Amino acid sequence: MKKWMFAAFFAVASVCFGGTYRLEGNSMNSEGDWLKSNDTNGTGGSFLCSNAKNIKLTASYLVPEAGKYILWVRTETRNEGWRKSQIKINGVSFGKFGDEKQKDFSRPVWYWKKLIMPLEIKNADDVIKVEVTALSSASRFDSVVLTTDASFDPGKLSVSEVDDAAEELDNAE
Repeated sequence: MKKWMFAAFFAVASVCFGGTYRLEGNSMNSEGDWLKSNDTNGTGGSFLCSNAKNIKLTASYLVPEAGKYILWVRTETRNEGWRKSQIKINGVSFGKFGDEKQKDFSRPVWYWKKLIMPLEIKNADDVIKVEVTALSSASRFDSVVLTTDASFDPGKLSVSEVDDAAEELDNAE
């Protein structure tokens, strides 16, 4: 019964969350000293940690569908407020993310941050240029989710459920 329910959830998720894509930090090109670390509990695998400020990750991705995309970034907070990065797409800043003060904080925690504005993709198969810049050392970055589904909230799903619901896009560079 559990296997059937599990399979049914993912079949529904793939239909309901159409137009949902994932960009993995590990697929990006590093222009500086980003360290790859493992955290199977928090991220389900590996993530990137900046070793200095003003270092970049860059990549280009082909987005298969036109639409207005909501952007989410998976990052970690240690509740100190200084580990930050910024994300730009096609040269436009979509906001900062990283170490933010949280209520009832007891340990480092991974979370999804919804970015400040949507990304408009005018044509199917448009290529976007993504740049993540560390604004401080020790900034943590895992992945970005783009979705046209306003009800999709990756923070309400497990890491494996997000991976299954969001199609991973490959770095086109």
